[in-house]
Amino acid sequence: MGWLKKNGSMKGAQASAWVTYLLLALGIVVPVVCVLWLVRDVVDNENELLVRLIAEADTRSLEDAEREVRESVDGLLAGGDEGSFRYYAGKDLVGEEESERARATLAEAREELAGLDGPAARARIAEWLNDEALAWLRLRSGRSVGAILIEMGIGRLVENETPEEVFLEAADAYVVAFEARSRSMGQLRYLAKRYVPYSDSQAVAAVGKRQELAEAWLRELGGAFDGGYFEGLEQTEDFVFRWDKEKAFVHVFEKADLRDWILGIRVLDALGVSVLDEEGLGADALVRRLAEPLDFVVLGKLDGEVRNGTSSDKAMLYFWVGGIVLGLSLLSGSAIVISLKRQTDVAQLKDSLVATVTHELKTPVSSIRLLVDTLQDESRKGKVDEKEYVALIARENQRLGRLIDNFLSFSRMERGMGSFAMEAISAASVVGAAEEAFRDRFQGQNFELEVCVEEGIAEISGDGDALATVLGNLLENAFKYGGKGRRIVLRAKGESTGALFEVEDYGMGIAKKEQRKIFRKFYQVSSGRGSHAGSVGLGLSIVEFIVSKHSGRIDIESELGRGSIFKVRIPYA
Repeated sequence: MGWLKKNGSMKGAQASAWVTYLLLALGIVVPVVCVLWLVRDVVDNENELLVRLIAEADTRSLEDAEREVRESVDGLLAGGDEGSFRYYAGKDLVGEEESERARATLAEAREELAGLDGPAARARIAEWLNDEALAWLRLRSGRSVGAILIEMGIGRLVENETPEEVFLEAADAYVVAFEARSRSMGQLRYLAKRYVPYSDSQAVAAVGKRQELAEAWLRELGGAFDGGYFEGLEQTEDFVFRWDKEKAFVHVFEKADLRDWILGIRVLDALGVSVLDEEGLGADALVRRLAEPLDFVVLGKLDGEVRNGTSSDKAMLYFWVGGIVLGLSLLSGSAIVISLKRQTDVAQLKDSLVATVTHELKTPVSSIRLLVDTLQDESRKGKVDEKEYVALIARENQRLGRLIDNFLSFSRMERGMGSFAMEAISAASVVGAAEEAFRDRFQGQNFELEVCVEEGIAEISGDGDALATVLGNLLENAFKYGGKGRRIVLRAKGESTGALFEVEDYGMGIAKKEQRKIFRKFYQVSSGRGSHAGSVGLGLSIVEFIVSKHSGRIDIESELGRGSIFKVRIPYA
């Protein structure tokens, strides 16, 4: 019944301790979870805010870039000298006097050229082209005399004939100048188409390229330009153009050339903006298509890596903070758990001590009382062996004294009172005292004790009674768990640093997993070794306490089914 009460009390205390640990764990886990949730929420909000601010800054950069592009394009097309080509859209009126001179000049030229062969005629035409007063005369329609003369020279070429160098030099110079001075755009396109194939001049080839573009632009307009007025930029499928009212010119750009020119605007790099080939470059690319007529240009911000990097740095900082908070919470929680566990262990230790003392003292006291009552019973006098009863009383008294000594030693151990009467003593005297006490206690019981003490062991420093208690407790354990034969060997021998005491039995042995626990207070080896009267699980803990106070060491060698050897080493004096 006492065992049930003790175990029930301990189970109740353990259950209460587990409830405390559970509540403490909840008290730690809940704040930690809240901190982690808060950190995650802060990181998400920070990322969202960061993305929004960057997006707003990117949008402003794109707006600034678009404004810069439009202003630059307006300035480019208004300049008049840098466009892909210029088209004169005004009315080029020629006076009657100039027109008459132009007709007379052409008539004379045709008459003179009629009597010349091809090379001579082209040489003569070259002379006229070098005469500015003659070559730049215009008919009433605006056609220039020089352009007509060039057409005459080309017209006299036979199949596979190449114009002479003198003619090409004069004609090249005139064609290049004609593009800059002439107002007859149709005649310029026709002249370029006719003459460019015969010239090796890069400048003339460029004139031909521009006139091809002009012809393509006019086709996209749906016919010849009618000279109408308009404001700002306009576009066709492949061109962008602007009307210059003051100079009566239309400045025309190919969209591909204009787009390449926009790429060179330095302010775009300063704003971190690029001209993109196409839209839809991913979630990290913020794009903006320019308004008409520049809608063939797409601007974009390509700084997703910077954005993500900044966001990751912020997130890492917050998670470090959260990790530190978590670590401190776990550290403080662990300290509290350890403290509570120690307090719980102390409380359980006190409960176990009271229960054990009550139970273990009750047994010998009850036995002594029963034996004494039997001896005092008048009706039983002469019927009992008084000597045997007195011997039993003496044995129970020794058992009671042994329990009390252990409890006193345990009390001194718990209070940390480790003061012993240290003096130089012989190992043999310690062995002798332990042997005598053991034989007296277990006199008349079945056991075999073999004592072996090596001669010449140097004196050791220690308390003789305390060391005898050590060996006595080890001998008692060997008696209890020594098996049926109860053969015990007590040895003492010298080593290099001190004396070695060994207590060996040939009993059941102790399992490996139990060997680390047997020196704990109130611990008893589980079921296989059984329980024994007078055993409260204090003997080996008292042994370890005394040995440690003597600066010694206790070891165990044991194997199940083959017995155990306890080895105690005490330093020399």
